[in-house]
Amino acid sequence: MRAKIAGRGPVGPTELRHLVMRVAAGDTGALGGVSAPSAVAPEVWDAVHAVYGASFEHPEIDPDMLVAAALRAGARVATIARAGGRIGFATSAPACLLGVHAALARLARTAGADVLEADDSGPIRVDGRSPRWIRWIDGVATVTDRRSLIAAEGPDAPSEWLFQIGRPALVVADGCFAEAAAEAGIEVVAASGLDRIALAVPATRPGRCLVIPVHTTRPPRHYRPLVELLEDGFGTPFGTEM
Repeated sequence: MRAKIAGRGPVGPTELRHLVMRVAAGDTGALGGVSAPSAVAPEVWDAVHAVYGASFEHPEIDPDMLVAAALRAGARVATIARAGGRIGFATSAPACLLGVHAALARLARTAGADVLEADDSGPIRVDGRSPRWIRWIDGVATVTDRRSLIAAEGPDAPSEWLFQIGRPALVVADGCFAEAAAEAGIEVVAASGLDRIALAVPATRPGRCLVIPVHTTRPPRHYRPLVELLEDGFGTPFGTEM
């Protein structure tokens, strides 16, 4: 709460209600490319509450939900890593979350994971802008113009990234990368705020999606508590972290 990665964030009651209604209606923009979850609005609200602890009256991330999900996420990554599994890491918000993913990628690699990387891939056109490339930094895929790291939206960058890495056992990502992996049927650990609730319903159904509810626009140093939780979870057998 002090780091403001949980609690109140940039999404207010009206905006959250609009997002819920758009997800329930199968709006492509709100779903981030993920197939419509075939859910009516009350089910979407239930999912948002189950994943984030949020409601219309209280559009905020419950810190207890963040803690529990981060511990589970760390434990799940550890399970895949110790089995030598192939794990893909990516961030659409490198100015905020690159350090979080890189820290977990280092843990995974040390534990035996095949952390997937490649040379620069591209050029691709993201949202019709000038050419971009996929570039891996410390095991984490990002989007770059070869001078700066750039926030990613839309399907182009994730499509190129998935083409490069094939089909991993697990993806740890956020934003469009997490949504694209989920759409492809890959197991996903996704960092996601209330401004991006497309994976809330899949996360509440039996399957292959675990959402870490966290505000995704904070300065990198504010995520130190999250990294510590992931590290704690990494040392706990999956399923016993609670």
